[in-house]
Amino acid sequence: MMLLRSFLVLLIAFFLMASGNAWAQSSASLDRLVSQIESMFPPLEGDVIEVEGSGLTLDLKQGMPVAPGDRLKLIRYGRELFHPVTKKKIGRKETDLGEVEVLEVRKNFSRARALDPTVLPKEGDGVRSAFQKLSFLVAPPQVKSKKKINTDRLRFNLESRINQHPRFEVPAFDLGLWMIDEKLNIKSALQSRNLKKLHGKVQANFILVPSIRTVKGKMALNYKLVSAVDGSLKKQANIMSDDLPDQDAPREIQARTQSSFQRKQDLFKYISKQEFPYEVIDFDVGDLNGDGKNEFVLIDRYRVMIFESKKGIMKRIGTVKTSKISNHFLAVDVADINGNGRDEIFVTNQVGDNLQSFALETKPRQKGFHYIWKDANHYFRVMRPMGKKPSLMSQNSGFQNPFQGPIKKIIFKNGKYRQGPKLNTPEIYGKHFILYGLTQQDLNRNGITETIVLDNNYHLRVYSSKGRLVVKSSDYYGHDPRLMDLGVKEEISGVIRQGEPVRFKGRLQFAEVGADRYLFLPMNSNLGNGLLDRLVVVENSGLALLRLTGEGFEKAFESSKQKGFLASFRVIPNKNGAEVYILRTDKDLLSKKVFSTLSSYNWPVKQ
Repeated sequence: MMLLRSFLVLLIAFFLMASGNAWAQSSASLDRLVSQIESMFPPLEGDVIEVEGSGLTLDLKQGMPVAPGDRLKLIRYGRELFHPVTKKKIGRKETDLGEVEVLEVRKNFSRARALDPTVLPKEGDGVRSAFQKLSFLVAPPQVKSKKKINTDRLRFNLESRINQHPRFEVPAFDLGLWMIDEKLNIKSALQSRNLKKLHGKVQANFILVPSIRTVKGKMALNYKLVSAVDGSLKKQANIMSDDLPDQDAPREIQARTQSSFQRKQDLFKYISKQEFPYEVIDFDVGDLNGDGKNEFVLIDRYRVMIFESKKGIMKRIGTVKTSKISNHFLAVDVADINGNGRDEIFVTNQVGDNLQSFALETKPRQKGFHYIWKDANHYFRVMRPMGKKPSLMSQNSGFQNPFQGPIKKIIFKNGKYRQGPKLNTPEIYGKHFILYGLTQQDLNRNGITETIVLDNNYHLRVYSSKGRLVVKSSDYYGHDPRLMDLGVKEEISGVIRQGEPVRFKGRLQFAEVGADRYLFLPMNSNLGNGLLDRLVVVENSGLALLRLTGEGFEKAFESSKQKGFLASFRVIPNKNGAEVYILRTDKDLLSKKVFSTLSSYNWPVKQ
């Protein structure tokens, strides 16, 4: 572990030095560019000059960046604040009272109202524009000079510098690639009909269009800031710059797709991928009809979709559709629990504040899939310990929190599924184990089972059967963006008043491949695990492999990182190695479109 920590420290130091050298070449020009853009959006401040009933008069007038419908923070000023050492006045104490809505903007003042009727504004209170993030897309730079410029790196530097500003962000969307797909240049891309197409892919406020040209022998960075809504020009300027990245400049380390701990050769051999124009929530693999061949079961929010794979090509062979309005699928697991030789499909389904999970199965000489269990108040997850048959585990939902009570095994008896004995997790004061991000395995082959979990901070932890913490990783795994909020109540303002949502955690799977035993777990990461979060351009993910040794775990491999978060994976060992399937979802917080990709790999192992 000490070796891993030392290596990580050295890696981050190398990263910082490399990124520092790269930024030195163009940071001055980019700082000026961002400062010019920032000056276009000054914070708006004013005062309440009159209170009449529920109406307010503000000293904001026509010509100022204020319009009807705008919401401003209402502030009550208090005593003056002085620096304890210099004794200089540094401001006044402020208390947030809520928000006001601007109703009308006149020549010399504005009319507004408090949104919270219980708040009593008074003359002298202040108003201030609320913090609002602006999103920018950066177009591929155009070079109008004989000097060779590394446009990819320039664009990357622009995006990174914009992302550093607390009010600005760049969505994880490749505008240049979209233009190529749509066969557009920058001029046609800014036409109204194409901006509407773009709006369907990603939501952004502005498009930055940079270009490079030579002015009297010197390089100039020209930029146009254009509205992403209507294509109107908002600002245009030139910045003289002799520090633009040339064609031979090294690539930014942030742009690498491989992880920090990659080997020179990938263990996995890429086979194929299937793209879906919607969010696939989860998937699993199993033999659904008992013919010895695996099918793929994918779920979105309300559909169960069954695919077969032939020569790497996925073909849908069945769909079970439920109500799109009421159902919200959370997870899917596939295993033969009733012992009839055909794997069942277990879907964890949230309906409002309840779980109405269900199971499906094929029947001999009958078409389609049939419900064999309905309205189960359980979360489902299949555990696949090495050397044992898969087991279906469950946990109930609570009245005020997503999870309640112990994890229990599902057994099939007398033709029915029911909860059986609870999982033998260690008793730890203040610790409540939840079903997701948890598995068990006899790590030392001594007949004693350890409990392996991802904790709330996504560290990997291993507990002995007696509750002793045996392993805690220095690395972070998971960082899943999904929340499980069943039973949680919150006010309209977003304040939680009952329960606490739980961050989703992906599968942990053990498998024996070749002569070694491995733990597979998702690696959804922001570069630097939050330490270097400002240098992150897009979220990426990979599959981490930890090898079991006599002393614990050692990092064996991390698959190539791809855009989007790793939503799910499955590893299926075979006599020649293993088949590996990885589901990634790529979405932007501002985008209405979500895409998922299911990639398949082969892991050949020399016998």
